[in-house]
Amino acid sequence: MTVWGEWVLSNLRRLGARFGVAWLVAAIGLLGIMLTIAGTVTAARTEYQRRFDDANAELKTEAFFLSDHASRLFEVAEVALSGASVLVHGLSWDEIAGSDALHRQLSGLVEGIPHIEDVWLNDQDGELRATSFAFPAPESNATDRENFKAARMPVDELFIGPRIVGKVTHRPTFLLSKRMENADHSLRGMASVTAGIDYFSNYWGGLALPYDARVTLSRVPTNEVLAQIPDTGLAQPAGLASRLVDLPRDGSFSGGEAGDERFGSFRRVGSYPIFLSVDVSKGAVTEAWRGWLFGMLPLPGFAIILLALLTVLAIRDARREQAARRSLARANDELTAEMQRRERAEDQVRQLQKIEAIGQLTGGIAHDFNNMLAVIVGSLNLIERRLQRGDTDVGRHVAAAQEGAQRAAALTQRLLAFARKQPLSPRVLDPGQFVTSMSEMLQRTLTEAIEIRAAIGPDLWTTHADPAQLENALLNLAVNARDAMPDGGRLIIETANADLSDADAAQRAGVPMGEYVTIAVTDTGTGMTADVVKRVFEPFFTTKGVGKGSGLGLSQVYGFVRQSGGHVRIDSEPGVGTSVRIYLPRYTGNDAAAGQRRLSSQEALPVARPSEVVLLVEDEAEVRRLSLESLQELGYTVVAVDRASAALDIVSSEQRIDLLVTDIVMPGMNGRQLADKARELRPNLKVLYMTGYTRDAVAQGGFLGPDIRLIGKPFTIEQLAAGIRAALDEDGPR
Repeated sequence: MTVWGEWVLSNLRRLGARFGVAWLVAAIGLLGIMLTIAGTVTAARTEYQRRFDDANAELKTEAFFLSDHASRLFEVAEVALSGASVLVHGLSWDEIAGSDALHRQLSGLVEGIPHIEDVWLNDQDGELRATSFAFPAPESNATDRENFKAARMPVDELFIGPRIVGKVTHRPTFLLSKRMENADHSLRGMASVTAGIDYFSNYWGGLALPYDARVTLSRVPTNEVLAQIPDTGLAQPAGLASRLVDLPRDGSFSGGEAGDERFGSFRRVGSYPIFLSVDVSKGAVTEAWRGWLFGMLPLPGFAIILLALLTVLAIRDARREQAARRSLARANDELTAEMQRRERAEDQVRQLQKIEAIGQLTGGIAHDFNNMLAVIVGSLNLIERRLQRGDTDVGRHVAAAQEGAQRAAALTQRLLAFARKQPLSPRVLDPGQFVTSMSEMLQRTLTEAIEIRAAIGPDLWTTHADPAQLENALLNLAVNARDAMPDGGRLIIETANADLSDADAAQRAGVPMGEYVTIAVTDTGTGMTADVVKRVFEPFFTTKGVGKGSGLGLSQVYGFVRQSGGHVRIDSEPGVGTSVRIYLPRYTGNDAAAGQRRLSSQEALPVARPSEVVLLVEDEAEVRRLSLESLQELGYTVVAVDRASAALDIVSSEQRIDLLVTDIVMPGMNGRQLADKARELRPNLKVLYMTGYTRDAVAQGGFLGPDIRLIGKPFTIEQLAAGIRAALDEDGPR
């Protein structure tokens, strides 16, 4: 109860105690009458305004949907015009005029497209050369007609003519024409079609329009009416013409003489010079309001009679309500506390699930790293023992240790790529090797109850794609397959060539023609219905429970594949399983191994030129020592420091420095800040950055631009030699 209501009741109680119950009842009755009258007037005014507001909103909605319906006819007409242009492509006008086969094709075109009645083709001189309704075409010239004058203008737009009555069908139609051009964009001729007005009138007549609604289809700038229901002499609604001068997208209008005022909404039909309007009379809305008012008036009389009784009952009910509210508040507090306890418990469960997932992932990674470390440590032990006894035949053990270290570095880079969304960085890939390399990691990512099989096709083509994003896509598909097999099952990853150069084969596969490399991920899970399959690539659509899926996995797969020029096809059957097939374009370049070759230990390394000096900045002592010895091995004079401040002291001195090699992440001043300050002192100083993060991750962190020279840790002496030489040999500072 409001403060005002409580004040009224309090004063009424005091008056009742002073003047008696009879006066109190009289006062309540009088007050009730005044309030009822005031409420009735307010309700009537509110209802009056609401009905006009609702009418405006309904007219706007009707205009929107009816304009959308109308635009389909114009789109169909453009299809018919385009079809006619295709049929005569490459034919001379004499061949067009003399072709009975073309006449039959035009007739078939009209029969195949609903609501299109006739097709005409005029040459550049306006002569009628072919029609869908007569062969040979009757003699006629259109040079003096409005549509041909428009076709002469070098503008590729649809001309929409006035309402006419068909000579053959005797039904109201209107003309639509479009310019046909030669290869040099000169006028070749004009294609025209007629569309039946009954497309609009039949549809409009079946609608339940509000009040005495009138629907009108007008053409600008002439403001001619093409169609109207109910037909009021094909007159444009008053007040509409002035609103259409600037060709707005939509709007409202009103007009008419006193006693016959109408208002409505209009909307442009597509991008055509056509507007659809829906209007009603103010009198119809007012009459409906009056009917509501007369039906409502008996209620205030009953309200006055019952008011005294209701007042007494209200006081009693108010007391009961207060007690009920107090009880409800207590129950609500208890329910809120229970919900909070449940949310805390759910948060704990989710946290445990996250910890379990992280534990499963880290366990698999630890297993892989232990294998790699076993190779490295074992190889180094064997090298040490053989060298101690003077045996220098340690080449294969060195190679094994290097391979283990390279596999560990690749795994680290893969994990960093998983952790960040990166722009595509495509490389030439062998799909068979790629899937084989991922199988072990997928086995550790999924549960042991799921068997993973890799079926690698023979003589696979290469493709050009971002390996990190392809890994992410396959991981998403594998996780979805895992969720579809809660009790375990089989996951098959197949690779094969797909030559879809034949149109029928491409149509059966559901992708455009071409040569593709396919990667199919198939599971034996629960499968999906056809309705679900239609929506699986929609962002945020998921069939998983709340908190178990974002709905972005498959949409990301779809986006990556489409961005790579490929396609995705999904087949699923409930109770059988799901197969997702990725089609990536075949790579036909000559540099199939581009970007993948590395220097062998037998090849000559790029070494230092006489007197070249490198300033090395690295805070990790062991990394600094190894980098120093590697640079010295390559013949460079090296000045090594462990912090940025010491490096700036050297830069500000007379010491010769040809290249600054710096780590990015360091205590205090980072590598980019160091390079900026160093270039203030030496503007032409060249810089090579070192980092253990991926290039794109560093760029997103704000440290580096995408064109900065960077070498990732860990690096081999070959990679270091190539990076140093490239940085020194490029033109200008970077």
